[in-house]
Amino acid sequence: MTKIKTIKCAKCGKVYDESTVPPNDGCGGRIDFEFDLEKIKETITKDSLEKRIPGLWKYFELMPLKHRKNIVTLGEGGTPLVKSKRLGDVWKLKNLSIKIETVNPSGSFKDRPICVGVSRALEDGAKTVSAASSGNAAASMSTFAARAGLQAVVFVPEDAPKGKLIHLRTLGAKVFRVKKVKEGVDPTTTLLLAAVAEFGWTPSPSFGPFNCFQFEGTKSLGYEIAEQTQWNPPDWILFPTGSGGLMAGTMKGFWEFKEMGLIDSIPRPVVVQPEGCAPIVRAFKENQNPLEITPWDSNETVAGGLADPFPWDGDAALKYLKLAKGEVIAVPDDEIEKALVLLGKLEGIFAEPSGVAALAGLRALVEQGTIDRSDRIVVPITGSGFKDLATPDRLTPQVQLIPPETAALKKALENYE
Repeated sequence: MTKIKTIKCAKCGKVYDESTVPPNDGCGGRIDFEFDLEKIKETITKDSLEKRIPGLWKYFELMPLKHRKNIVTLGEGGTPLVKSKRLGDVWKLKNLSIKIETVNPSGSFKDRPICVGVSRALEDGAKTVSAASSGNAAASMSTFAARAGLQAVVFVPEDAPKGKLIHLRTLGAKVFRVKKVKEGVDPTTTLLLAAVAEFGWTPSPSFGPFNCFQFEGTKSLGYEIAEQTQWNPPDWILFPTGSGGLMAGTMKGFWEFKEMGLIDSIPRPVVVQPEGCAPIVRAFKENQNPLEITPWDSNETVAGGLADPFPWDGDAALKYLKLAKGEVIAVPDDEIEKALVLLGKLEGIFAEPSGVAALAGLRALVEQGTIDRSDRIVVPITGSGFKDLATPDRLTPQVQLIPPETAALKKALENYE
């Protein structure tokens, strides 16, 4: 596949070619793709992109797939970028825009990386894909596995919420709760690694070091924002961050478009993590070695999708923070919850806590003066509120029972919270 220039592991340095590259090489690092951007820009131009059907696969040349016939799709990508007027007015922000990732097929941005991973698994002849997750990544993998006719096997923590497992089971995944046997060790990833090694399954969680192909799919978020801002990217883009893959992949997309001459600059990124689990924030502030980030010692946060004590793609996130002069911030759970309610009430967007954490970070950085109120800002809302109904149920007024009488309605309206 001549569109790829080099394929090299970010940790051990091992080099591959298209015929030998596996999803991972077992060293714990991510295998990185360097595309031949000079060659690709012959076919990907502003004019050619404008004529293509919206969605992730309009950027096929920049994805690690050999043949279009192997694409597994449900219409992922091509999500709206909308101006936030009411929330922006409340926070006195002149140029806040929201990228609504909740409308992806499985309800989160994870469809961007994982549709690429499942497509590549199908192309390589896989029969089973597997993930260790009870959240968005597992739902996405199971979604595209069903579409492709592949078997999905998912390992979840023993205390995984039953509601999340319903989604996986309905998609036909084989789901297993895994007992914790040692403190500080994730039993689900331990079993995932053992199972893929013994049974030959394709690992497909959202972490780059487990599946290098999937990391490239997230670049499409950067490509789309570049197009949707008329090739004039924002000053800032803020990311709700767990393992770091969303931020790093999106920024790689911006960087590639800049190298191709499609945009003149890239946004300054902000990594936003919950205070209960903020290893990348700490690593950046302490200038830790990107390949030796100190794991967080807990994962207690309302934003469960961001609770990654070991940030698998943290090295790439730190790379782009440095490259693009980014910022980091950890936010408390109560600010995340406030942002969730405000986004729903003021913009009509129903999101999960993990999906709105970046808004909490934005508010704090504006108040600190780091981000100016006139700056052009984009915040992706990464996960649907239907992923976590318990939190908005707790944060919003309960439904009253009244008789069918206007007098009773009037009284209830007066007492409505």
